[in-house]
Amino acid sequence: MKHRYLFSILLVSLCATSCQKSFLQLNPPTQLNTGTFYKTADDFQQALIGVYPCLRNWALPTSWLMGESRSDNTRYDFNMQNRAVAILERENVDDWVDDANNSTTKTKYVADYAGIERANMILDKIVAANIDSLTRNNVTGEAEVLRAFFYFDLVQFYGGVPLNLHTVASPSQAFLTRASVADVYAAIIADLKDAITRLPTKVTFPQSGRVTIGTAEMLLANVCMVQKNYSQAQIALEAVTKLGYSLNASYANAFSTTNKNSAESIFEVQYQQGTANGQYSYFIYDFIPPMASTTVVTGTNTNTLSASGGQNVPTLDLINAYEPGDARLDATVGMIEGHTDANGNFVAESLKSIVGYTAPPGKVGRRFAKKYLHPSATPGQTDDNWPIYRYSDALLMLAESLNEQGKPADALPYLNQVRSRAGLPASVETDQTALRAVIAHERRIELALENKRWTDLLRTGQTIPVMTAFAALIKQDPRVPSNAYSKIDEDHLLFPIPASEIQLNPLIKQNHGY
Repeated sequence: MKHRYLFSILLVSLCATSCQKSFLQLNPPTQLNTGTFYKTADDFQQALIGVYPCLRNWALPTSWLMGESRSDNTRYDFNMQNRAVAILERENVDDWVDDANNSTTKTKYVADYAGIERANMILDKIVAANIDSLTRNNVTGEAEVLRAFFYFDLVQFYGGVPLNLHTVASPSQAFLTRASVADVYAAIIADLKDAITRLPTKVTFPQSGRVTIGTAEMLLANVCMVQKNYSQAQIALEAVTKLGYSLNASYANAFSTTNKNSAESIFEVQYQQGTANGQYSYFIYDFIPPMASTTVVTGTNTNTLSASGGQNVPTLDLINAYEPGDARLDATVGMIEGHTDANGNFVAESLKSIVGYTAPPGKVGRRFAKKYLHPSATPGQTDDNWPIYRYSDALLMLAESLNEQGKPADALPYLNQVRSRAGLPASVETDQTALRAVIAHERRIELALENKRWTDLLRTGQTIPVMTAFAALIKQDPRVPSNAYSKIDEDHLLFPIPASEIQLNPLIKQNHGY
């Protein structure tokens, strides 16, 4: 056996030294690979399309869990029937007791970097590609915006992160230290400013769902708002108002599956039900209570008792924040009426309006995120897109940027466009401090359940006071875990870098407090 083993080594050595160098082709011409693929305009379009699925991985479930449930807008309904590890991890995020081993918060981190690496590959390869200038500019601009989006997400939720703007080709490029927050933002802004010079200057409706110059300007404005550079945010937002966007006549229509990528949409994550390659959405099944049959709610029969329902449930604190007559309440929050069976499981009987609802004797009412409930043909699959930026978001940011520059009167027309659509009287507040509170309230209501609440609290410095007050209120419920909200402090305004990432790369230092 020993002689045969030595003979095999010798044979391999002889082949390696005697065969021509072309014998081993690292980039076989008959197979798609990075050495042969990035050649034509069509190649780059296909590669660009491959970046967008990372948005779907980003959206479910980490976007709403870390962007809404961490805040005072939503919580989970405790489900004694399902105590799986994945459920406990979600609840820990909601309760502010998550740690670096939480696989749910890791999902966001991994999805962001997957999108960054795919965008990096395109941006590296397109420099030397022999393609037409129109394709070069469009593809480069879209890839830069997507990379900027993923880095913006990372820096808001984790702080400074490893900053890699090129394809990883060696260990030295893979194992980086964390860049400063300032350096990450500088890279984001550089990408967005370059993209704005490359992308088509017009937006056509209905949109395709891909990045546009409106997406780039809106993202740049958002970055400027976080950095409190209100004058530059104003410039970007005013550019957005000149691109043809408008509010739908009805608030609910902004989320309709028959009205995707409308004139109100600046950017949304694309989903399609019934596709074999997993492009459908399913977040409504996370949001409604677990039940043996979902037919009453979704129109198709799905048993979700062992699934992750009862998540992202609108809080009474949010519902009580709506003004009387606000049409957005009924469009945003729904009520499922039913009863509890002998096994303790919820049985849905009918859908009710949240407005003025009181459960009749013997019945139970369960709140849920109604704006994501639309008819679907396939059980367990939905056609709903996930909104990232809507035009109302731009209007409210513009109002805020003007008010922060001491121009409250100039802010009112943009604020009141949003209020008018909701059926509310126009605001006449011109005191800067008072108007700041009005705009913040309007953003909470208008953008409820769209993952804006957490980052809004962060950038306005209101997270700790708001969440401290909310914790005192919510902990009056004896069902809330005793350790919930025990870490409302500066350290936990950032999420932990996933422990597995630090194990792979010891150069990464963990956020303080974890």
